[in-house]
Amino acid sequence: MSLSLAITAVEEAAPGAPFVLRGPFAQSIPHAAELGFDAIELHIADPAEVDAEAILEGCRDAGIRVSSIGTGLAFLRDGVTLVHPEEPKRATALHRLEHFIDLAARLDCVVIIGLIKGQVRDVGERTLYLQRLTEALRHLIARAERAGVTLVLEAVNRYESDIFNTLAETTTFIEGFGSDRLKLHIDTFHMNVEEDRIAANIAAAGSRIGHVHVADSNRRAPGTAHYDFGGTISALKDAGYTGVLSVECLGLPDPDTAARQAQRFLKGCL
Repeated sequence: MSLSLAITAVEEAAPGAPFVLRGPFAQSIPHAAELGFDAIELHIADPAEVDAEAILEGCRDAGIRVSSIGTGLAFLRDGVTLVHPEEPKRATALHRLEHFIDLAARLDCVVIIGLIKGQVRDVGERTLYLQRLTEALRHLIARAERAGVTLVLEAVNRYESDIFNTLAETTTFIEGFGSDRLKLHIDTFHMNVEEDRIAANIAAAGSRIGHVHVADSNRRAPGTAHYDFGGTISALKDAGYTGVLSVECLGLPDPDTAARQAQRFLKGCL
């Protein structure tokens, strides 16, 4: 299988958030297809607020699929994380992710664990953070295994996260669970900040890679700055990655222009 292209979509988010298509999913799904993408990544605060059957029908009609579900809006909008100091908010985050897994099983896509994992500073010290996150992930992995869903834990740069910044650090943590249902989520924008040898570090992560976000070094559409996408794509192919390259970038100068630039440039790289 060859790599395919996805585009991020959100119904409502802050203007500066790096999601490209905005507005009702019923409009974004066919628009993603019109723009030449193979799949769409949906960013959702609460799966109870979306109609899975309508999404599936829209994808069938448009001839594309859902590649992934982003869960960060659960934190951005509702302030819940898996390590939150308040137990009710930890429980809400856990239950929310259970429902995300159920939704992903219906849509046949991966679930991203990014902002909802929380930060060490939220807890106060690393040991307690890791204890809470590990306990939550063990529970979620068991549910994902039953549902046939893959969870992907994102490596995020040091300016946005105080833990799991590099591919190596994140991969080591993931390997401790011993499950193929928890994989590594990489992002070119974050790798540009953190990785010393991007292609070599992708090779070292190998089959653990489960999802890829792409944006250029300026967080705008690929091809607008200096990131080496050719090297990254070659390394991903060599590692046996056959998933999507999902465009998560700033919608500048406007969403359609950014999407067309990304699609055209990445198709050229592929």
